[in-house]
Amino acid sequence: MRNIAWVIILFFALGEVFAINPPGTKKVKIDNETLYIDQNEICVADWLEYINSIEHSYGKDSEELKSILPAGINSKEALVKIKLSNSITGITLEQAQKYAEWRTLVVNSVNEETGFGDVKYTIPTEQQYTKLIRTFGSYEILSDKNKTERITGLQSSVYELTAEGSVLKNNGVFSNEEPIPGENIGFRCIATVIKQKK
Repeated sequence: MRNIAWVIILFFALGEVFAINPPGTKKVKIDNETLYIDQNEICVADWLEYINSIEHSYGKDSEELKSILPAGINSKEALVKIKLSNSITGITLEQAQKYAEWRTLVVNSVNEETGFGDVKYTIPTEQQYTKLIRTFGSYEILSDKNKTERITGLQSSVYELTAEGSVLKNNGVFSNEEPIPGENIGFRCIATVIKQKK
């Protein structure tokens, strides 16, 4: 999900053109199930949007804001110093799940304008990751020629949290041994359509 503010602006400007997939996701069909998975891991810029939203709602000194700061980061200002395109790390499963809930609310708030049905963002399960890897193999970095056909970082960037609390390592193996939060553990979301607009 790259810069949700811009995505929302594009939704309003382009309407039905962006009604195909939930923002930031790639549509994949596996075993007759349609999934929409983030093309990239959630990055620092995405997390800063989340922080800004929580700060606006609850205040910069609120417990709500403090509760979403990554491990080792004690302020929004410290996070801003990190390269914005880096995968966000140091996140607990609970923090990732709360982000997915927030993202669901934000995206669904503009669905009347986009023409897309209500969606729900969650953290991918081990089973969903396994199906993705089995069907598509290792994902390479997006190429200039085929940007919409690849999901980046899966099995090759940071390790990724699963809904079960395990970690997908870059060899395609799930581990319960990695300490969470971790400096090399990020996450992405998966979206499902829960109500298609008529």
